[in-house]
Amino acid sequence: MNQPNFDNMSDQELLTYVRNHPSDINAFHKYMDRLNARPGILCTTDEEFEAELRRRVQEKASS
Repeated sequence: MNQPNFDNMSDQELLTYVRNHPSDINAFHKYMDRLNARPGILCTTDEEFEAELRRRVQEKASS
């Protein structure tokens, strides 16, 4: 069986593939690599989460 080309899949297609093939470790790692490459905000405490949420709500209200 040929290995699918994960690079040619959209994020949604890759996620669907991972869900349908939970034993395919290569697909899982490729999907996790994509997620880790996205910029994000890490909130490790409830206080950080609340502060970030307040900031985003204020930002949204200002625009």
